[in-house]
Amino acid sequence: MATQPRNPPLVIIGGGNMGLAIVSGGRGMIGPLHHTAVIVAEPDASKHEAFREFNVQTASTITDAIAAARDVETSSDQAQILLAVKPQMLGAVASELRPLIAEDHRIVISILAGTPSAKVHAALGGNVRVIRAMPNLPAKIRQSTTAMAIGAGARIGDETFARELFASLGPLVVSIDESLMDAFTAVAGSGPAYVFYLAEAMIQASVRLGFDEPTARDIVRETIAGAGNLLAESFDAPEKLRAGVTSKGGTTEAACKKMDEAGVMPAIVEAIRAARDRGRELAK
Repeated sequence: MATQPRNPPLVIIGGGNMGLAIVSGGRGMIGPLHHTAVIVAEPDASKHEAFREFNVQTASTITDAIAAARDVETSSDQAQILLAVKPQMLGAVASELRPLIAEDHRIVISILAGTPSAKVHAALGGNVRVIRAMPNLPAKIRQSTTAMAIGAGARIGDETFARELFASLGPLVVSIDESLMDAFTAVAGSGPAYVFYLAEAMIQASVRLGFDEPTARDIVRETIAGAGNLLAESFDAPEKLRAGVTSKGGTTEAACKKMDEAGVMPAIVEAIRAARDRGRELAK
């Protein structure tokens, strides 16, 4: 019987929400981390227990995490490193990590928002091979949309493990050129906030029309969830789905006309462009 290929050990630097989401998704019965050694470096000891529930080793320092990874890796099965900290922490992380891997041509997966792979590559000494990825918030419920790009120092094939890992967090992993990463972040990274913004407005309207707030929240939550599921499962374009709800001279048409008069759709387009442009500014 053929043996299953073994995934490399993984060191996750950062035990926050996204680090935990990655472990939760990847550690499932069919996840890529199920039979993989995982070490999480997180200085806040109060966060360690959540990872131990997934049988994941924790360390308070990056130095200890890398030492633990070296104990289980081999020359042909080198541990990969996933950076899951806030972008502004890159300097501090690099100052500890760089001397530990200075001689390694190690794959580093970065999910640092607004941080070009070239910046990560330079911060870690220039030998690493950087894969840049951007999952979004629904990773917490394994519904993430993730973009991946082969970054500085990396070559085709270096992304194989990362792709499998992020596929465990949601149904869609798209390969893009890194130059489009800020645009992806504006659409998908920030996208859940746009939906929540719409939900806020719908709840406000519901309350003004006479519903109590808890009932309004329930109505709006289920309406948006149902519409999202329909969009995900339908082969029809959004405009066709909208037309199916919009009877001529009816209530939906009245609402859509009011939004068109207010310039809602072009405002959303410009808002996403503004998010993209801000990402470019943060990358400098």
